Amino acid sequence: MPRLATVLSLALLALAGCGGGGDGDRTADRRATPTPTPRPKSIPREALKPPTGPVTAAEKAVIRGWADALRNGDVERASSYWRTPAIAANGSQPFRLVTMRAVRQFNAGLTCGAKLEETARDKAYVLATFRLTDRKDRPGACAQGVGQQVRTLFMLRDGKIAQWIRATDPPDEGEVPGGSES
Repeated sequence: MPRLATVLSLALLALAGCGGGGDGDRTADRRATPTPTPRPKSIPREALKPPTGPVTAAEKAVIRGWADALRNGDVERASSYWRTPAIAANGSQPFRLVTMRAVRQFNAGLTCGAKLEETARDKAYVLATFRLTDRKDRPGACAQGVGQQVRTLFMLRDGKIAQWIRATDPPDEGEVPGGSES
């Protein structure tokens, strides 16, 4: 008989510990207030607006720094002017560069160097005009491109390149777009 009492006592203790409490527990649950979750900080509207006005000295410095580093064959330094993820399109469909390794590969794959000639604002982008050059680490790779003028659209975020999109080149003077002569 003492054995049966011990087994019953243990069974009752196990049931009591399973959370199957009475009404008092439910009342306590109803009165509990949920812990408020912190709201994410809102981004000021000014930060979401694209830059307007003339191209800033800081924007020019980023673009010039990237071009100078690449022209001098320093892919690592050129890549440091980028952020990830970034978007790039060199006359093709845009693609995402999600790692710094991908940014380095993109920069390493550009066969020409470039010298910044001018910049202009184009909505959220900075339109940069370059004169193509050879790269010090790839002499002769630019070949027929040397001396040509090219344009690239840059979107900068927090002082880094977030988008790099090859822009169509303007027609030569006196040439009508589409190849017809006037």
